[in-house]
Amino acid sequence: MKKPIIFTDLDGTLLDYSNYSFEKALPALQLLKDRDVPLVICSSKTKKEIEYYRKKLDNHHPFVSENGGGIFIPKNYSKFKIQNFRLKKQRTIMLSGLA
Repeated sequence: MKKPIIFTDLDGTLLDYSNYSFEKALPALQLLKDRDVPLVICSSKTKKEIEYYRKKLDNHHPFVSENGGGIFIPKNYSKFKIQNFRLKKQRTIMLSGLA
């Protein structure tokens, strides 16, 4: 059975624009944790900024910084099967399915 993955931006999506709070999202965030659904943050923010919110959220899933400029997968993260392959001159990392 396939499991869902949730991708979210921060500013104005997970975080309230007026106060940068994620309080309104807490019930949904708890539901994701209860169901072991990965929450992958994708943002224009820097790695350091995203790590700040990941710590506050107790989020240990991969994340994407600077509009795709960096993709970070925690060491020993086992929820994604990661395949590496070459496409012409580019190295591509494909995230496929959940282990």
